[in-house]
Amino acid sequence: MKRLLLLALVLGAACSSPKTNDKELLTVSILPQKYFVEKIAGNLLEVQVLVPPGAGPETYSLVPSQMKELSKSTAWLRIGKVGFEDAWHEKIEQGNPNLKVFDTSADADWIAEEVRQHGDHVHVHGVDPHIWTSPTEVLKIASLTYKALVELFPDKAGVFQENYEIFRAEIEALDQELLSQFDELKHRGFLIFHPALSYLARDYDLEQISLEVDGKEPSPKYMSELIKHAREEGIRVVFIQKEFDQENARQLAEEIKGEIVPLDPLAENWAEGLREIARKIVEASK
Repeated sequence: MKRLLLLALVLGAACSSPKTNDKELLTVSILPQKYFVEKIAGNLLEVQVLVPPGAGPETYSLVPSQMKELSKSTAWLRIGKVGFEDAWHEKIEQGNPNLKVFDTSADADWIAEEVRQHGDHVHVHGVDPHIWTSPTEVLKIASLTYKALVELFPDKAGVFQENYEIFRAEIEALDQELLSQFDELKHRGFLIFHPALSYLARDYDLEQISLEVDGKEPSPKYMSELIKHAREEGIRVVFIQKEFDQENARQLAEEIKGEIVPLDPLAENWAEGLREIARKIVEASK
């Protein structure tokens, strides 16, 4: 009886105890941003990610529970121009009028199909949103993330600044590391299903050849051109992200007597994810 009474008291205390996690909640769009925020904020904040692992930020739709969680968030740090944000930002902001929103892509050097000057501002069309695959662009994202955190939590500015300086040095070191790796490439072209590495290719003078064109599967004519080009260049690897159907990539790999190799440009550990991508590109070029 005494044991039962003790157990009941323990359970009762556990159920009535207040929530121990009193950290401010911050929302980001994609997993690499969680890495950026945590590099600068350490463990001072709780970070929630809207696009879950395995989902594509171009087409993802929020579920009701995420809209509810957003109401608890202090701020939302956007990554820029992914389809998910374009489709949902008005609903998110209208449903959460007190939510502070920051665009961490404001300083990006976009890759776009068309750029037009209108007076004192520029319009870009057909923008490639994958700026987080470039260390050069991530330096800018990190700077804007740091500034947003200082604005939101000025009492923690000292910690943020120290961590930001360390993170910036890490990004610059990674840039030099990748530059050294890619300098040794025999073939600078690579095949990929979805063109998620445009900014990485721009940084390191690589040629990204995409199966997908304007978000659509390749036509038979385009597929034939890809097969011919791959054979001429000796390309034997087709990269693909896990959130996409592999059928077209498999067909191309069979035609060039090659293989499919998975890549994850949305890895939560951003630095290790880029290192893994670089390693696979270098290996495929041999």
